[in-house]
Amino acid sequence: MHGDAAATHHRIWAEIVTGARVKIIFHIGQHKTGSKALQSFLHLHSTALAQRGILYPIEQTLHQTMHAYQISHYRLFALLRHEALHACGQADAARHFWRRQRANCRPYDCLRAMFEAIENERRRISADTIIVSAEDLFDMQTAHQIDLNMECLAAGVKILSGLAQAFQYQPVVVAYVRRQDHLLGAHYVQYVKVGSDPTIEFETFAHAFSPRLDTHRLLACWTAEFGLDAMMVRPYEHATMPGGIVADFFEHALQQAISPDWVMPTPDRESVNATPGRDQVELIRHLHRRRGFCWPLVRRAQILDAMTALNSGVAPENGSTIAAWQSPAQRRRLLLDHAEGNAGIAQHYLHRAETPLFSEALPRDDTSWQPYTGLSAQGIAAVIRQVRGQLLCGCNLKWIAAGALFFLGVVILVEILV
Repeated sequence: MHGDAAATHHRIWAEIVTGARVKIIFHIGQHKTGSKALQSFLHLHSTALAQRGILYPIEQTLHQTMHAYQISHYRLFALLRHEALHACGQADAARHFWRRQRANCRPYDCLRAMFEAIENERRRISADTIIVSAEDLFDMQTAHQIDLNMECLAAGVKILSGLAQAFQYQPVVVAYVRRQDHLLGAHYVQYVKVGSDPTIEFETFAHAFSPRLDTHRLLACWTAEFGLDAMMVRPYEHATMPGGIVADFFEHALQQAISPDWVMPTPDRESVNATPGRDQVELIRHLHRRRGFCWPLVRRAQILDAMTALNSGVAPENGSTIAAWQSPAQRRRLLLDHAEGNAGIAQHYLHRAETPLFSEALPRDDTSWQPYTGLSAQGIAAVIRQVRGQLLCGCNLKWIAAGALFFLGVVILVEILV
């Protein structure tokens, strides 16, 4: 008996002798904590993981509307949210959600059917560990939403816990949590990038989004159903995970080393999810305010491709961190509001009674911070040149789009200067 066959035989025999339960790892996010990078890596190496007895369920023949749905388990989230909305009596919201998400959930009409398919595949490859990853699970909302529905979250976590018990899985809930000021800034930029109404001002967004920053409350919802022992919480910051989320997940969630011959996925918009700077974000908002003028000739995807690190030589003129949106004093007030909750996370989940959850120092330099004054003539011109350069590289339609963008940029520039 050689290699993989011997390992498979050993796993089956160990499960029979010890009665060990199959472990299911729910990687639930948060949003904006490198989930796409982790999912891209797990998706790319799913075959090699299966040889280690780890199932990362994917369907090669499934054609999703977004690549992110293909590499993650967004479908699990969508099925769960649909059932959770029904469970908490929000039937109209459930019907509306299902009309938009039904196509993404095929061939399943309920979450149990998806679990049964996963279990069948697990048995086929004799895996003893299952990984499902969907950052939308954390608060049962997508990154493109602003509000928080705590009833839906509580119902969803209860349904998921019940299914883990029904299939006799040993659940582990893995959550990477980001400091609230950085989380707010990253979420706002993401909302402008892909949200339904990217014209919303930052202050309006921040007020509506604030309940989703209460990380301690959201984690408590998961703990109430799965138990503290099943929770694995990791601060998402460089000091805690200098090697990135992939290495950290393998070390702490899987307790395995990454094989040296496993390559990282080729960078793309999904796996990198790069963040544009504030000038670029403001241009997108201006474009959407005037979307009847030349939209959708110029699409957000084209603009973002031209502005992110995936395009060499293009860097945001203004920063893409929360420092571009809030002053140090505003950020300190925000973090003070969540200080008690963060201390509770450190104590209960990381067993740190004295050490803070996040090691990064609070922002202190108020004097050198300057508020954003809006798109300048120079800023608009620089962004337009970057985007036009990206578009002028192919078919005639791109030339038309480039011309439309240039013309619209001139209009915006005149409006701002006047």
